[in-house]
Amino acid sequence: MGSVAIDTKKKEREFERLTLSDENVVKYLILYRSKVDMSYGANTNIEINSAGDTFDFNQEILALYASLDKIVEETKLTEKQDTLLKLLYEGHTVNDACQILNKHRSVVQRNFDRIVERIVSTNNEMWYYTMGNNGLIL
Repeated sequence: MGSVAIDTKKKEREFERLTLSDENVVKYLILYRSKVDMSYGANTNIEINSAGDTFDFNQEILALYASLDKIVEETKLTEKQDTLLKLLYEGHTVNDACQILNKHRSVVQRNFDRIVERIVSTNNEMWYYTMGNNGLIL
């Protein structure tokens, strides 16, 4: 009897080594959340006789976004930054956000860059304190 090797992690492999301490990764995750994170904004069916909505999901992406959400909760963002972040999560581009917020592109881009810097900084601080301050140098 023959067997076929099935790579169950094939779809997840490209996301395995991404880290929230990399600004480019955080930018990617924010800008493409509406396209990559299938669970974001998913409506569930609450009928008692149904199991709910189903969708194909990637465990690595779900874990990354769960971590990102936790870090964003811990990050002290201004109300304007929080509004911008939500717009970007919903799939709006930076240019769209400029029009919605009625701000110049350079202002919105600088604000986005600050959001990313704060998220990365908060992530690094959380890792530092989680590891017990045991000689780690940041």
